[in-house]
Amino acid sequence: MPLSPVAAKRIFQDVWVCMRCNAKNRSSRGKKPGKCRKCNSHKLRQKKKGKKKSA
Repeated sequence: MPLSPVAAKRIFQDVWVCMRCNAKNRSSRGKKPGKCRKCNSHKLRQKKKGKKKSA
């Protein structure tokens, strides 16, 4: 069952994941956080939405 648009926005939008410690970092609208809140690393990526099911 697909996520509702409101839930998908809350879970995936403006959420960044640290590539060193895998901590989730929330940010303000459309901005990448400067560093990780847990380990102070600058290596961050956006949270992935997952794989789509094939038919």
